[in-house]
Amino acid sequence: MKGVRFFIAGMLLISFFTVVSEPSQAASASLNINKGCGATYYPGEVVTISYKVTASASATVVASLRVQLPDSSWSTFFINRSILPNITYYISGVAGSQLGGRTVVFEWEATYMGTDAGSTSCTYVVSSGGGTTGTTLQINSNVSGFQVWWNGVYNHTTPYNYALLYNVPSGTHTVTLKKSGCSDASKTVTIVPAVANQVTINMSCGSGGGGEEEADIDGDGVPDDEDGCYNPDCNVVDRNGCPKDSDRDGVNECDDDCPTEAGSPSNDGCPAGDKDDDGVTDDEDACYNPGCSLVDSQGCPRDSDGDGLNDCADDCPNEEGDRRNNGCPAEDADGDGVTDDQDNCYNPGCNLVDSRGCPRDSDNDGMNDCEDNCPNQSGTRSNSGCPEQQQGPQFCLGSGLLAVLICLGSVWKVLKLK
Repeated sequence: MKGVRFFIAGMLLISFFTVVSEPSQAASASLNINKGCGATYYPGEVVTISYKVTASASATVVASLRVQLPDSSWSTFFINRSILPNITYYISGVAGSQLGGRTVVFEWEATYMGTDAGSTSCTYVVSSGGGTTGTTLQINSNVSGFQVWWNGVYNHTTPYNYALLYNVPSGTHTVTLKKSGCSDASKTVTIVPAVANQVTINMSCGSGGGGEEEADIDGDGVPDDEDGCYNPDCNVVDRNGCPKDSDRDGVNECDDDCPTEAGSPSNDGCPAGDKDDDGVTDDEDACYNPGCSLVDSQGCPRDSDGDGLNDCADDCPNEEGDRRNNGCPAEDADGDGVTDDQDNCYNPGCNLVDSRGCPRDSDNDGMNDCEDNCPNQSGTRSNSGCPEQQQGPQFCLGSGLLAVLICLGSVWKVLKLK
């Protein structure tokens, strides 16, 4: 029994290491064009772009493909499109009349047990004139508007009854032509380096020579000979077969959840939301404050008077006040300069008060300074707070002098009689 338990424990341990030790594959990407990066194209020539993200089969991959034109403007094929890992995709366009260098930029992000992201680019030049050098292959056929497949891989669709391939590798290769209404036709060709190779591959088509049903490899409703973009997952396209972007937000309508409102790729083409309805979108909103729309540029409630109470909760938003008074200054009903919440006395008409709002009595005579005519001298209420005059015997200077004279006269008379 103990041996069985050890066996089960061992199997569980092995299973654990089998699961957790499975390495995650580092993602990478490749980008190329049909003539090779750095090649020269001529106006009207087909440019086929191939791209691929190599990652774990379980990875979620999103990608963007754009081309920077000679005037520094951008032509966008798609933004944040979901693609499958480990599959080579193709998309075709036609070299425009604007001469100069172009840069194809492929940006990608793969998520599986972590996130890998990166970008790669490929340049080419559109030049005037014509003619080619190096190893080429001209494919002639009895029908027009066919697809060219090179060694089993789609290369491009030509609107003509011939196709030109440039910088063709030497050796033996299989060329297959496909067109709706016609049977596929293949031929093995041996490419001689540094010369112009040619091959003729005729196709067997139904009545009408294969011209009754036009080929549309990406199924977007635009025939391949008129289709400037390869977009098998999108049939909301313009007359050139390229995905529409009516709101011009960089997200095509097949991937845009809000095709008539300009938004952002990170929000699937929709305008950023505003969960607290304060007028500042969530991607720029630093505060969540439902019910308050008096906010600053960061979406946080304003406090105009700086009293610590935001304007939405402040009954006096432009006057500094107290939270206990809903943001308003405290009242002073008796006008003594001490607010009611700190005033212990109601004394309208008297502002000579102490810190409690009660009238002062500086000389402690029982009369407050507002009623006391002598606030710094102790007095009586009957004398308006002033000291009373001293009361004593009345003395008249004139009467005193008269009495002295009478006495002096009497003494003089007595002395004279003697």
